[in-house]
This record gives sequence, structure tokens and C-alpha cells, in this order.
Amino acid sequence: MPKQIFSSFDLLLVHVIATALLTGLIWSLQIVYFPSLEGWKPESFGDLQTVGLLHTGFLLMPLMFFEGMTAGLLLMFRPRGVPAWFLWVGAGLVAGIWLSSYCIQFPSQARLVLGWDAQTHAQLVDGNWVRTTLWTVRLVFLTIVLRLAAGQNKG
Repeated sequence: MPKQIFSSFDLLLVHVIATALLTGLIWSLQIVYFPSLEGWKPESFGDLQTVGLLHTGFLLMPLMFFEGMTAGLLLMFRPRGVPAWFLWVGAGLVAGIWLSSYCIQFPSQARLVLGWDAQTHAQLVDGNWVRTTLWTVRLVFLTIVLRLAAGQNKG
């Protein structure tokens, strides 16, 4: 029988790394980037928003896909010591993040490409607190999962 190269614990580790990167990125967007959109010249705002979407999407989309994929794989290849319900809760949080992204953030950002609108910007910033909170909760939750799995994978 061939030796296993990649364990479920390794899968959990790369999943935690993806979630940590996304959590840091979303906090940067929430605290620095989105508020800085306010006050740009209206005639150049659409171009700024278009470039901003391309750059943030270049970072967010592959990481979100990878996080979702590894969350699904963890449901199939559960690390020892981790109750299944922990992983289902984590997957549910990923689903909440995706739902928020597609129902709140993406439509708001698409409207802002057309030009500055204070109400749409407020919806973007306020709505993004959902993702910021969910990713933060996920990261804290995953540290607990990681601790459970690490306790079963010693030596």
C-alpha cells in the first residue's frame, strides 16, 4: 500500500491558512479600502471602482474558491479528533460568506462602477460587516478545530 502523502490534518492546515488570509484581507477591505472610496471625484470614481474590483477580485476569488473547496474536502476527510458537526458549522459559515458576497457586496460594487452613490457605498460598507464577522468567527472556530485535531495527531 502506498504511503499517504497528504493527511486530513494537512488539509486542515491549508484550510486554516486560506481562512486566515481571507480574514486579514476582509479586515483590510473593511477598515481601509471601502471607507477610502468616499470623497473621490465623481467623474473618475467609476474607473477607480473598476480597477479596485479587478485587484481585490484577483485576491479574493481564488482564495474563496480554495477555502470553499477545502471546506468541502474536510467534510469528506475529517481529521481525527474533530467532531463532524464542527466541520458542518464551518461549511455553513462559508455558505453564509458566499451568500453575503453574491447578494450584498457584488451588487453594491457593480452599482458603484456606474458612479459614486453614497447610499450604495453605505450598503457596501455596512453589508461587508457580515462577511468580516463571519470570517472572523470562522478563524476563531478553526483554531479550536485545529487544536482538537492537533491533540489527536501527536507523534
